[in-house]
Amino acid sequence: MKKLLFLLVMFSFYIVAPAKAQLKLGVTGGLNISMLHMADDDYKGYVDKKRPGFLIGPTAIYALPISGLGVDASVLYDLRAAKSKENKATNTIYCTSFQVPVHVRYSMNLGDMVEAFVFTGPQFGVAMGNKDLLVASGTGSMTGHALERRWKANGSSLSWNIGIGGIIEETVQVRLSYNMALKNTGELQQIDLVDGTSKVLTSGKAHACQISLSYLF
Repeated sequence: MKKLLFLLVMFSFYIVAPAKAQLKLGVTGGLNISMLHMADDDYKGYVDKKRPGFLIGPTAIYALPISGLGVDASVLYDLRAAKSKENKATNTIYCTSFQVPVHVRYSMNLGDMVEAFVFTGPQFGVAMGNKDLLVASGTGSMTGHALERRWKANGSSLSWNIGIGGIIEETVQVRLSYNMALKNTGELQQIDLVDGTSKVLTSGKAHACQISLSYLF
């Protein structure tokens, strides 16, 4: 999956970078306001829906010869978090991944110093770090068995971005966007430590509002 993401980025750059295109490279850092939405109605309120996280990584922007159009892509280390409201919760749910957003953008000049733009496009991700996290532990009311609730992250993710931004003096880029997960980020499972059985309680999608700042070389 990691090789596939790398090839996708390289291919994206190749097909949209004719000789007259203008290339800018930079470094991006920003803030995630994470929103982990559980699918099952019984677990809608299981976690705090808004928790801070961050993103950081390299960015490339291509301005095409067609007026206003361009493409950008990044490779970002992305951290999102959700805190369980369960009384016996012992850990925050962390979703860490490498994300590759690829956007089509349309820009317009607002003077000699400022360029505004809108953008949209898919984002592909590979989960990193601990993919099996203990969230809470307790005892079953019916069986008396020791139980654990664990967050099991999926190995890959697919989401979609839409947003607005601006570039100041061709050097500093600011963006505000919404990242919507198109597939499940992971599952909340309950494991019986006595008989070893497990069941999926619900799945979740980690959406995020994002604000980022890029320095362009």
